[in-house]
Amino acid sequence: MKKKKWMLSLVAAAVAAPLFAFSGGVPGVEETDKVEAATTSFRFVVMGDSRGSSSGVNETQLRALLTKVKGISPQPSFLLFTGDQVYGGSAVNSELTAWKNIVDDYYPLNMVYPALGNHEHDETIFSNQFSYLPSNQLSGYQRTAYYFDFGNARFVTVNSDRKNSSGKYVVDTTQRNWLNSVLSTSGKQHTFVQWHVPAYPIGAHYGGSLDGSPSNRDAFWDVLDNNNVTAAFVGHEHNYNRRLINSSFNGNGYTFEKSIYQLTLGGAGAPLSSKVSDSRGVTVGPKASYHYMVVDIADGLATFKTYDVNNNLLDSFTVNR
Repeated sequence: MKKKKWMLSLVAAAVAAPLFAFSGGVPGVEETDKVEAATTSFRFVVMGDSRGSSSGVNETQLRALLTKVKGISPQPSFLLFTGDQVYGGSAVNSELTAWKNIVDDYYPLNMVYPALGNHEHDETIFSNQFSYLPSNQLSGYQRTAYYFDFGNARFVTVNSDRKNSSGKYVVDTTQRNWLNSVLSTSGKQHTFVQWHVPAYPIGAHYGGSLDGSPSNRDAFWDVLDNNNVTAAFVGHEHNYNRRLINSSFNGNGYTFEKSIYQLTLGGAGAPLSSKVSDSRGVTVGPKASYHYMVVDIADGLATFKTYDVNNNLLDSFTVNR
């Protein structure tokens, strides 16, 4: 892996975050209004599911997306990745090395914050490969459950790859209690949570995600609802969709009082799917195209824009906190 001469300092960037006009900087990416009198302004990018057949990675599509991201102005302060970086299996270690070599051609790795996907699966290999991530913030989870602060926001990554005794994906009580503590004590204007397996899948993995254990799923979402998170980022289903989770999803003794978007960003190279089994609350999508999301923070306003690999706008919306 080639060495980089420049490194990211999250603390310095957060303190010195300038005021700027958010601009796409490349054809097809719209310029939005200038941010006026914003105390905290920064940008980050989200994508996920880049697995493929070239050393476990769809290198062509991943490079195409990262090239588009390199073309936007201003540049993101960091990138989130919602899991399934690689195909996995017995070669997962070498595949993650190959994935990092690709990403490192565009951004230093300590700018990239991945979630553990079901295709990576091995928590120890994942943690060793991403040794710069915070370690053991939740005892026993190594680097698969972690958080960091940037500007006026806290970013939390959850491990959605563990299963209960029935073989269903769950975010269990231990992780839920930790998440609630991390969110409730953040003191931040925004909180974002990412994980891989959706709480509310819409198609290809309907019934085989966190919805396989509805009571655990609802207890998990109740933590997000109680803390009024700004947005939740997931992958696993290979498309883009935006789904509003609100009181219409109440169940198993849980009442959701907030309206929070679950944003599926699963199109960084894995085989695409537009299957729909449950469309409740889906406001956009599924859009079966390779894509990335740009999120701009200006104090309490979060602006979300999703683009395909040709920089066509797929979705645009805002959330205020």
